[in-house]
Amino acid sequence: MYKKNTEGIYLEIPDIVIPRGHIALYLHNAKTGKLKSLDIQKNMFVTSGKNSLADSLRGTTSNNKGIITYCAVGTDDTAPALTDVLLGTEIERKLISTREIDSGADNAAIFTTFFNTSEANGSLKEAGLFGDNASDTVDTGTLFCRTAIDRTKSSSDTLTLEWTIIIG
Repeated sequence: MYKKNTEGIYLEIPDIVIPRGHIALYLHNAKTGKLKSLDIQKNMFVTSGKNSLADSLRGTTSNNKGIITYCAVGTDDTAPALTDVLLGTEIERKLISTREIDSGADNAAIFTTFFNTSEANGSLKEAGLFGDNASDTVDTGTLFCRTAIDRTKSSSDTLTLEWTIIIG
């Protein structure tokens, strides 16, 4: 892409690729299956996640660079920041349940995680996606995305987090 400056000279304007997306939180009554609440909000793709994607593009293959594997929730209500590398107070982490291509956009990926009645109970204030060398241990791996949420989940509820990540 080119743009003419004030002297009439064409300058190349680089394409800027910004990862972005949103998250949908589905809270269901476990007994009836009835949807209790649905929240959809924007998601922040943090710097550590962007750096991991750049490493992947450069061919860095150690620790599965650029691969998102876990979803986590926590109880800290601090606002997300680009410089975040962890959740504030992570209480539950789980492998991503499904990965899909968004049928409406080839440059989008959907990551869904299901928390059953015994998982992620409490006053949830934050959620994040982790990858690279992440494991089921709290605070491991690279944080890709973080968002503030406000959802109370009890042992009579199930929770599904559906993240849509768009590149571009």
